[in-house]
Amino acid sequence: MNVEIEENIRKNVPWAQLPTHVKQMLGNNTKSYNSMVLSFSIKNQLRYKGNLVRHICKDEKKYYEQIIAFSRERLMLFPYHLADMIVKGLRITPFNYYVSVVEKLMQAEKSYDTLPNFTAADCLRLLGIGRNEYIELMNRSRSNRGKLFGRKNVRGLLPPIPCDVHVEPWWRVEVGMVLEEDIKMVNDEELKVIDSLIDYGSQTAGELNYYIVLSLYKKGLIYIDVPITAMDRVQVPPLQGFVMNRVLGDYFETLLYKIFVSIDEHTTVGELAGVLQVETELVKQAVSLYCRLRFARKFDAEMEQSRMKRHPSWTNQPSPNVQNVDITPLTLELGSNVNMIDVELQSPQSDTPDSPASTLSKSGQRVAFLFDSTLTAFLMMGNLSPGLKKHAVTMFEVGKLCDESMDSFLSELEKVSVLDAEGEGEARRYFEHAVLLRSTVLALRKLPGPGLDLVRLESLHSLDEATCLRLLKKKYKLLVSMAPLSKEVRTIYGLDPPHLGPSVPEVNSLWLKMYIYHMTGYGPPTLLLVKGTVLKQLPRIFLGFSRLLVTAWMHEPAIIPISNFHHVNSALQHSPVLVQAYGVLDPAKTCIVPFPITADLKTKGELNIIIKPNHQAIKNLKKVVDIDHNCGYLTFVDIGVPDFGCQNFDPQVRLGRVNKQSKSEVKLVDENKSEQSSENTEDLVKDEAALRSPDENHFALTPVTNSARSSPANGFTSQDCKDILCQELDQLEENAKLIEHENLQLKLDSVYSFDTLLTPIDENINMFSRNNDSLSKEIEEAVSSCDKDNKETWTLLDCHFGIPLFDIDANTKICDSIIYGGLSETESLKALTENSRKLGTSLLEFISQCQYYPGEKMGIMKRGRLIPLPKHNLVFDNGRVSEWFGK
Repeated sequence: MNVEIEENIRKNVPWAQLPTHVKQMLGNNTKSYNSMVLSFSIKNQLRYKGNLVRHICKDEKKYYEQIIAFSRERLMLFPYHLADMIVKGLRITPFNYYVSVVEKLMQAEKSYDTLPNFTAADCLRLLGIGRNEYIELMNRSRSNRGKLFGRKNVRGLLPPIPCDVHVEPWWRVEVGMVLEEDIKMVNDEELKVIDSLIDYGSQTAGELNYYIVLSLYKKGLIYIDVPITAMDRVQVPPLQGFVMNRVLGDYFETLLYKIFVSIDEHTTVGELAGVLQVETELVKQAVSLYCRLRFARKFDAEMEQSRMKRHPSWTNQPSPNVQNVDITPLTLELGSNVNMIDVELQSPQSDTPDSPASTLSKSGQRVAFLFDSTLTAFLMMGNLSPGLKKHAVTMFEVGKLCDESMDSFLSELEKVSVLDAEGEGEARRYFEHAVLLRSTVLALRKLPGPGLDLVRLESLHSLDEATCLRLLKKKYKLLVSMAPLSKEVRTIYGLDPPHLGPSVPEVNSLWLKMYIYHMTGYGPPTLLLVKGTVLKQLPRIFLGFSRLLVTAWMHEPAIIPISNFHHVNSALQHSPVLVQAYGVLDPAKTCIVPFPITADLKTKGELNIIIKPNHQAIKNLKKVVDIDHNCGYLTFVDIGVPDFGCQNFDPQVRLGRVNKQSKSEVKLVDENKSEQSSENTEDLVKDEAALRSPDENHFALTPVTNSARSSPANGFTSQDCKDILCQELDQLEENAKLIEHENLQLKLDSVYSFDTLLTPIDENINMFSRNNDSLSKEIEEAVSSCDKDNKETWTLLDCHFGIPLFDIDANTKICDSIIYGGLSETESLKALTENSRKLGTSLLEFISQCQYYPGEKMGIMKRGRLIPLPKHNLVFDNGRVSEWFGK
């Protein structure tokens, strides 16, 4: 349904008052609009009175029956905001509703995971049916198959009455539909309560006998209302009783998740509705459900209870048993071999909410540590501690862990030690993340302010961009990201509040790699291939390498041997792919360099590696990326071939083939230097002629000897092309004088790597053979003629912004830089904001250059909801990005 049509229905605009263009969208058909009004009202569970649907559907009872049928069919939550009409008018209680839902589910033999998260949590609360109970009921149902004339006896297996539900003294008790037959089932005290409710209306639960309230609720004669006003404030403690199944995506569930990540005890319900720009009544309904399911606590409930007159039966009120629930995060699958363990949901004493005085003292703008779902997966799937998993569930489902719960969270993290993971292989990553997360939280809590919140980035995606920015600006003064963030995560774009992390969404994509390679001139040979590309042979830039680093778009990289190169084509069927050279004899070695960069950079790895701050890649990177006022780490790699960088830097990416230099420009070159260039070029051409691939027809698509005397390697000839080629070859010597240094560098890279070039089939056989032994001497002469200062064994692989949770040295240095090194100071954050704006603009300009040819580019590319996919195959080689033409 069109958004504009929905907005008119919400505002109760009748057909006669609809704008003309909206009527045209509906084909000027009144019946189409009426049909949409009815469908929208049922789908969004709108009340009959006060809405446009009352003019469309004349039977109020039938309308509510349609709402129940629609909600039951789609496994939605019971519409508690319509309980006065559903319970009193249709005699359908929440218990009866969920019994019918589970019964239908069992008859269809569907799994428990079919139930949406909140619906499953409410079923557990009222029916006492969790995952284990449901599986047991299904087994019993199958064993009874064939009885009762072949029909499944499902209803008889389900509980006849509700469980002992939790009731707060400030909740309201309402009378349901009471028939004459129902009076026979109640005693005198219960009858007295019913008469009082009928005569005087709803009453506060705390004023009535607690046990009578429970008894009448189980008999279905009353229902409970959880009143919330616009001035109320609530706390969200670590979740208990939550079931992680699936997300349905209906209007109310979407609202529940939006409010989950937005709400805190310092913001009233009315203020929250203003920030989210949602009707206050809808926010009140959502918060009421949180309190009903015990996912939230009313902030001043205890003070209200102390002022009200309470029945003595509420003293030492028994706490209902919270059953252990298998929490299965289906949306967090890391691998088929990872098993979830049962999660203990009992809350420790430290989870009790803070007193109002202590909570109010923590009001004000806080610091937010942004993480993604990978971290919650590590905390839940690692064999760490049951108490920690409860907090991880809260971090994933609520999308936030507030500072009020941080002490309990830290106490659970303190029980985790990396030493416990010795010998556990991949599981060690889980322990490392937990240990470093604790040290990071402790460090960030030292920043001045009322506290630290942990916020999940994916939960912020449920908000539209404007709402998200309003929320962050209102609640936080500084954002700090974990690193690396998953490529599937769209990072926050906004310069207020300042962000120590990826400044724009494009930074957390493969475009950043191509950008820093091009702007610094350093990086491994790289191809960025568009979706649908088919590689018929190994590209030339990867000849001699035994390993490749392959990264599909929005996925994590994988190292593959050159013999499995065909897997790249499989990945290209689904998304763009980045392919990089990653080792000659063995897989490449990597090292981590944290920034801001200090004088001595000792990095972690098998070798004692020291990357100096004057590394040419770092010097060039500082010109385009602010690594002095932001935090993160650089990844350097040794692929087995030295990197000479780019001698003739050009910030522009020029798609298409590079045009030849004009003769007037050639005359500007020094004559002596030109003569030396000519001689060196002739020598290198001779070397090229002497070096042949074992299978020239397989690798060579263009001539490898003097083109004037030999035929093309692909066998196709043309007289016209021959004449043109001869003319170009006649000008080759003159043009070479201008580009002497660049051509020498290109040839030198090829010559220098001949000793290590290996065939993809057998790493023990040299791909190239020599016709003379004077090559070593020529290499030394060529090297001496180059700028040795640009030769680097270690080259730049990647750049990530934020605090890493996998490397203790980098984590410690970055946290110290934030707390003691001045990164959190006002002046530093101002510089960060300005430089982040420049980086975002420059990166978008780079992407635009990579997408369009010079004649068709229509200005800088605009930032959108999705990161643009590459339109052309790109190659990074010899220190620059250009279009790749398939060789």
